Amino acid sequence: MSCIHDDIIQKYVDGETNPEEVTLVENHIATCKKCRLKIENQRRLAISVKKTINLLAIDPNEIPKFAIPSRHIKKASLTTKRISYIIAAACILLFVIIISQKMKIKKQDEILIENGFAMEVNANLPVSQFPLVINIIDPNGNISEYFIK
Repeated sequence: MSCIHDDIIQKYVDGETNPEEVTLVENHIATCKKCRLKIENQRRLAISVKKTINLLAIDPNEIPKFAIPSRHIKKASLTTKRISYIIAAACILLFVIIISQKMKIKKQDEILIENGFAMEVNANLPVSQFPLVINIIDPNGNISEYFIK
């Protein structure tokens, strides 16, 4: 019976062999003392290499532990300063609402007059030849148009 090749032994030690190769290796090392010693030596070498690599891979920086604050939240008390700010904001808001209402009432009593031209502007004609339009808008929203030539 021939002995197992070193590359199959390495694959067996690393756990990279398929089920057929595992059966072949295990049947062979049951009878071959030389291959069994090769596998044991290879395992020891692999373990020592892994230990050495792990020792080199240790992170020298330690992350300090930090304290998580408790969920106790201090309730803010209403101070006189905060109350005065709230009252001032309410007064300004009330003032804006009252002024806007008065402006709406005032606009309802007014008559609006708009003027303009009745057609598109022709650059070849003098301005005096354009027909003029006057729109009068009463408080109810009715529009009256007057054309002046």
